[in-house]
Amino acid sequence: LKPYWHPWPALLVAASLLAAPPLEGMPVDRDLAGHDAELAEKAKVIPGLDLRLAFIDADAGVDKYLVLQGLRDATMAEDPRCCYVYQRSGGTGTRGSIDIDGPMEQPKAAKAIADIFREMTGQDWGSVEPGHRALPGKYWLQQAATPDEAAVWQYYVDDGVDGKQPGWYPYEQSASAEVEELYAQHMANECEARTATRHVSSDYFSYKVDLLAMTQQNTKTLKVRTIRRACGEEAQQGAGLGRRGALARKVVAAPRKMKNARTLKVAAKRAPKKAAKSATKRAMKKAMKKAMKKAMKKAMK
Repeated sequence: LKPYWHPWPALLVAASLLAAPPLEGMPVDRDLAGHDAELAEKAKVIPGLDLRLAFIDADAGVDKYLVLQGLRDATMAEDPRCCYVYQRSGGTGTRGSIDIDGPMEQPKAAKAIADIFREMTGQDWGSVEPGHRALPGKYWLQQAATPDEAAVWQYYVDDGVDGKQPGWYPYEQSASAEVEELYAQHMANECEARTATRHVSSDYFSYKVDLLAMTQQNTKTLKVRTIRRACGEEAQQGAGLGRRGALARKVVAAPRKMKNARTLKVAAKRAPKKAAKSATKRAMKKAMKKAMKKAMKKAMK
């Protein structure tokens, strides 16, 4: 029996996409807007040309991705050269780098994506199913995932770091969206072990995120914190606690400011007395010096 997936030549794949009807709702990669706002407003994903590849080696701490999309300029439907090849790649947790090639005809865009796919995976496009076993040192094709934009990721504080009270605190918005995307991929890939532990880079630190144990570990300090995926009331509860924690820091800081103010006030009151005392001391010293000088002169006569 022949397997369901067959290795099609790239040009045949490209030709098969020509007759594909437009598919609404396939989102263009979110980072395109920051890179080329004009194209982002009018671009649509070409059906079948929306891929996310991953290279994960948890033991080595390597975690990389490649977003690969074929885009069509919806305002140039009559022009055959209205397609683009979009790539965004980098370390997981970073926005990575973006490369856009085009405009070009759709068959050329499909062929370009097939060539990139083979270079990164070592296999022909169409020869493997999403979630396949990757070849050594190569990327693998992930299942399509749909992150929940309403979900909020939080971490638990119980050590008073930065003056925070014990409780749940929300990730920064961009970090929360990134972890939610990883979680959605983990679920879409049937909670496989290879997607359970991810290494996520931020501006200053790198974290090992365990989606099974629901923990994050700072790879530099080795500090481990419990994390959770919050929705609805839980999300609001965590955000509220974060605000209370910030308020608590202000309350703690206030007495120090008051103490400094009292110190300055006392110092201001003492200043005139201190100055007068110093002046008297200098005058007495000067008088004694003058008297001794006069006495020595008299003795030498």
